[in-house]
Amino acid sequence: MIIHDGQFAGLANSKWSGVAGSFYKSIGIDGHSVPGTLTVHQKLTKESSTTVTAFCRHAVTVSTGESFWFSYTDGKIWRRSNASPGVWLLVYTTSPAAGSAGCLGAMEYNGFLYWATQSRLHRISMATAFATAANWTSNAVADWATFAVTDADWHPMALQDLTLFIGDGNRVVSVNSSGTFNNNALDIKTPFRIKCITDFEQDILIGTFVATTVNKTEIIRWDTVSTSWNTSDPIEEVGINSFIRDDNYVYAQCGRAGNLYLYDGEKLHLDKKIPGTYSNVKYGEVYPGSQANFKGIPVFGFSNSPEAGNSTGNPAEQGVYSFGSYSKDYPKVLDLSFVISEAVVAGIEIGAILVNDFVLLVAWKNGSTYGVDAIDYAAKYASAYFETMMLFQDKRDVAKTLKEISAFYDSLPSGTGFTFSYGVNGAAYVAFTSITDSIMNRVYADAAGVDNIGSLQIKVEFGVSSNNAPTMEALSVLLEGE
Repeated sequence: MIIHDGQFAGLANSKWSGVAGSFYKSIGIDGHSVPGTLTVHQKLTKESSTTVTAFCRHAVTVSTGESFWFSYTDGKIWRRSNASPGVWLLVYTTSPAAGSAGCLGAMEYNGFLYWATQSRLHRISMATAFATAANWTSNAVADWATFAVTDADWHPMALQDLTLFIGDGNRVVSVNSSGTFNNNALDIKTPFRIKCITDFEQDILIGTFVATTVNKTEIIRWDTVSTSWNTSDPIEEVGINSFIRDDNYVYAQCGRAGNLYLYDGEKLHLDKKIPGTYSNVKYGEVYPGSQANFKGIPVFGFSNSPEAGNSTGNPAEQGVYSFGSYSKDYPKVLDLSFVISEAVVAGIEIGAILVNDFVLLVAWKNGSTYGVDAIDYAAKYASAYFETMMLFQDKRDVAKTLKEISAFYDSLPSGTGFTFSYGVNGAAYVAFTSITDSIMNRVYADAAGVDNIGSLQIKVEFGVSSNNAPTMEALSVLLEGE
């Protein structure tokens, strides 16, 4: 029986429910590059070495091709050159006249690079040669403008109508092309605070937050010129955490239980959920600066919440998720595509994500360790695997005997392969020995003797060799008597 034909549907809703072609777990599996087959994504390799010493939740690629990465805690700013691999340098440390020094938002606009700390907006001219620390020291304009509300957590930024818009508590702040700062371009009703902003058609969208104990928030749409916002839609969530762009679509990651909403131009509609087990002590979110578009597919980072209330934590695997499709002919699917260089999917936070052409860059925090990874085109991710949903649920009351598991391949480079494990009736996985059949182009496991099966799960691990990985066409499970 073919239980997977290579048509990739990403993550299932649970072990027991999901669309055809979806998996209970999918870590590092590439089902988009060649439709109808499954292989392995490139790995992420730490590029920042020991240079980056703090968590970067915001970063900007500027018009020169360089990118700048901003510490969320201590004011440091690092430059990454536009070479490959990038060269990293600490260029500046922000010391604002008031408020905390961590960067809460950043963007290039009209010849300047702007970044915000709690109470101050800072900038440096793009016309200045600011690739070195000396250039920054001479030309950075600290405390260029002062916020009125001084939000301690977020100053998200977006461009629209030749204007830079910045969130500050319940206000939208603006900087126009003449360099005029307006600390109250729009005043939304309290107690809402602005957590994320993005452009949308000719308007901007504002994602709001009240408090971690308040399950009520709103998305606000504003045309940038009216004295009040144009439309709003309330939802029963603890905040709108981030906006995820997909061409003309906008998704919002809302609340602390992994919910993804689709925005239709006026209202939010629950569209997808990051599968996991969520509770009052087990939650996470996508940060405002933690999303990008990689090779036409939206990617975003899911983080384990650092709050003390998240005492159990790790409701779902953390890393860089994809939510997209190969083309319009295929459904949009969700999966965990990229694991950070620390090779862990728990207890971590994913910060800023940038894409420079084909280079995916990911900032992360793992305990007291920090870094920025770059996609490594010289090596595949070494621990990619998927787990099926519970199989044979339609015959759960019938005892079955497993005979064979086969992965049919299109290519099997030297040193690569597949490893199979099985789990019966919800029990722990047990590994099989793999055998290669080069006549039928399959790797299989002889499972004779595995009986009394009510339901069954299969785990398939992809063995790689440096930059080579197998390509799977289909997975087959044979029961006694079939």
